[in-house]
Amino acid sequence: MTKHRPFRLIFAALAFGSAWPISGAFAAAQPIFWSALRPADQAKAIVPLSETTVSGPLGETLAWHDEALPVELTGFVLPIDRDGDLVYDFMLVPWAGACSHMPSPPPNQLVRVVPQEPLHLARMYETVTVTGTLRPGLDQAQFFMIDGVRVLTYGYSMSHAKVAKATATVDPDLLSLSPFGFLPR
Repeated sequence: MTKHRPFRLIFAALAFGSAWPISGAFAAAQPIFWSALRPADQAKAIVPLSETTVSGPLGETLAWHDEALPVELTGFVLPIDRDGDLVYDFMLVPWAGACSHMPSPPPNQLVRVVPQEPLHLARMYETVTVTGTLRPGLDQAQFFMIDGVRVLTYGYSMSHAKVAKATATVDPDLLSLSPFGFLPR
């Protein structure tokens, strides 16, 4: 009877250990939409077709504050730091052309992403899904365009993010805000 005791202890330890909740690092990521990043009373941004400024809220009120679990968010890549087709740091934006060809979205609709591994960017404004911990906090980043340097104020950041090419999305803000929504993603 005593020779089986170590096996019982190991079995009991495994059974007891599996009853503990899974840590946030191993939990499944929660898919979120761009609307989760802005207050409910703030209307979604409208893509202006010109460089004129749009009056309305500045979008500095951040709605997402849950840093406990990883999230998944789909958007378009706007490179900040790149070398050829490798991107080391980028802004995730809710519509193609944001910030470079059109006015930028409000800060609560911009996410700065540092991927775990450099992203191989096949084309500008590629649609990707990022997975990681979303951290709220207003900050600024600059990036270089053909016509000079732009400084963007962003409301969220994600470090060590997993990045995957998006094949489809159900986020109504992403689809409705893209001026190129008719193109296959």
